[in-house]
Amino acid sequence: MSLEVERKSLSPWAPEFRHISFRGSIVRERFTLAHDPSLGNERDEVPLSEDEESFLRFLFKEAGLDLYKYRLKTLKRRIAACLRTLHAGNFTDARRVVQQKPALLPGAISTMVIGVTSFFRDGSVWEMMRNEVIPALFKGRYGLAIWCLGCSDGHELYSLAMMLAEMKLLHRCHLLGTDCRLDAVKRARAGQFDGAAIKSVPGDFLSRYFIEQEASWRVIPAIRDAIHWRRADVLTLHEPGVWDLVLCRNMSMYFATGNVTARGRSAGMGQGRAAAGRRPSLHPRAVHLQARQVI
Repeated sequence: MSLEVERKSLSPWAPEFRHISFRGSIVRERFTLAHDPSLGNERDEVPLSEDEESFLRFLFKEAGLDLYKYRLKTLKRRIAACLRTLHAGNFTDARRVVQQKPALLPGAISTMVIGVTSFFRDGSVWEMMRNEVIPALFKGRYGLAIWCLGCSDGHELYSLAMMLAEMKLLHRCHLLGTDCRLDAVKRARAGQFDGAAIKSVPGDFLSRYFIEQEASWRVIPAIRDAIHWRRADVLTLHEPGVWDLVLCRNMSMYFATGNVTARGRSAGMGQGRAAAGRRPSLHPRAVHLQARQVI
């Protein structure tokens, strides 16, 4: 069996390697995201005016994002909020503000691509995670590599980290959260939330895993330090390696049909189960994720 090594690994269990490809009976493919042209595109189906489309194309290009991989109908509803954020009365003024004050760009993008999430959202999902998914993934394995796509302010990945801590398994997991919005990643890394955000946190978890700081609550260092965060656009990112669990429930409302869904493709692992939120808009040919489980 020959071994190919590329770059450094994100996984703590393979610290010297980033991507390992074994040639033999088990072939593991590099993570890829690919648009399937046969699924169509929403560009011609959404009534964006010429000015709206031009401004959104400019805004997303400035942020390093591809406008047409996002659900345009959803973005259209956020244009007014974006203009308010930039204190602009029209698209010409908004362009000028972004060009003159690039620091305002992350906030403008955040108004377009809102991270709607909360701690332990959808209790039945977390019950399934604790009782079925996590135990099954740990069978015969020491640790898990877990990736949260579109992590937003970190609610979901922090929820998982707390659950793993309760199961005495957190130290055996590598957790990564990525989001296309730099300001969201910074908030996630800080792990600081207001009183409204922590209302859905069970009382015993709140006392064990948060520290009250005046008008806010901060995740304790042991949980914060267990998670890696970084800014990344999942539609252009080529993340190598095999992920045991991929969380992508926050993504589906913004991506155009044909651009995002997930399926397990790793030979010898079988197909991962896709449960990306509650929207039925995802298609199994659009995105290829090498993962044992997709939630």
